[in-house]
Amino acid sequence: MRVFYRVRFLFFFLVLTSTTGVYSQADSFQQLEQKVYQLNNALKYNESQALLLPVLQSKTFSTDDKYQAAILLSYTYKRVFDYQSTLKFLETARTFANESPRKDQYIASIRSEEAFVYFDTHEYKKASRLMALLEKSGFKHISLENQSKLVMQQGYLLFLNKQYKQAEATYNKAISWMRASAPCHLPMIFVKKMQLYNAMNRLDLLTDALKKSTTYADSCHIIKYDLYAYEELLHIYEGRNDLTQIALIKKKLDTLNEIYAREERIASLHNQKETILLAGKDRELHDEQASKSYLTVVLVAVFLIALTLLGWLLAYRRQQRRMEAESRRIKSELEAYLAQTKTTLSGRTTLEKEYSAELSERQREVLECMAAGMSNKLIADKLFISENTVKYHIKNIYLLLEVKDRKEFLVNVKK
Repeated sequence: MRVFYRVRFLFFFLVLTSTTGVYSQADSFQQLEQKVYQLNNALKYNESQALLLPVLQSKTFSTDDKYQAAILLSYTYKRVFDYQSTLKFLETARTFANESPRKDQYIASIRSEEAFVYFDTHEYKKASRLMALLEKSGFKHISLENQSKLVMQQGYLLFLNKQYKQAEATYNKAISWMRASAPCHLPMIFVKKMQLYNAMNRLDLLTDALKKSTTYADSCHIIKYDLYAYEELLHIYEGRNDLTQIALIKKKLDTLNEIYAREERIASLHNQKETILLAGKDRELHDEQASKSYLTVVLVAVFLIALTLLGWLLAYRRQQRRMEAESRRIKSELEAYLAQTKTTLSGRTTLEKEYSAELSERQREVLECMAAGMSNKLIADKLFISENTVKYHIKNIYLLLEVKDRKEFLVNVKK
């Protein structure tokens, strides 16, 4: 699998480097953004990452270019609901933004993206704080598309406070702005309206909102929005205890999850990221070794020609001794660290030690909750995902651990 990703990376790296003259220009980054958008819509997240990570590693790109690449990487990880990585790349983008003359514009954009993440993860206080900062500035530097998303979030907060009429009016305002700027993202607002109409007991309007959501999601080929709509619909009918609708929606979600395979795509992204970073380190090491070999040859030749370089060679030798001393120091610190962590590792269960490397980050979270004896509903509440998604993860965990059911799983955990 590593070889496969290395070959894939080399292909995309050649594509990127062959177009460096194009992507290094500010206006051309709009073309790259469109390319990434198309790849993400086609579920080709690895290809998106392969285009963007080398930009962050290369010294030939400007600070503004690297800011744009970090932002686009945050979009890619957000598509697969990996919010931790999304925030990580937004923080990377902030590092480059602080070095740019466009700092104010970039920071405003980053704050809006962070507000979206905190909203999606139900951290409403953090989201509200950022939204208040942006609203205070009159949404300066914020695109119409992002303004519509922020207004949608304001509508949702009104919904939580049961101010249904005000929420509906706010959602309609967000829809008009989104339709004018980025209609492919309209499903996110229509799903919020589904929640609203369920609370208002208007199933006719709820059905209409679902229809509009799926129409835009299908026309733009964004399966993420179909998943979002049907997961919310499942939650609605579970609340209404409508067993017939629950069965139909679960069948639809199983089909969508099979296509989307969210957790597999997240693991694939992380594996590819590691391969790309390793490939970059290999290139740096090769260049460094080639440079050292060349210098050695030159120094030997110069030493034989002129004894006047003796002083330089002595200085070089002193530098080597310092490097050896530093190497010994690093080795000593590493051994101390390994000794310190050995106790922690020995405390893990046999099951965790044997299989933790094979599980994704989300699966490990579910595994820990299961080991603690939590029910599917408690796990879903803790991780902010649907109960159906928890069952999907548990099924995959059972396959990896080669156990039949939770009873056998708990027996293995206690070993």
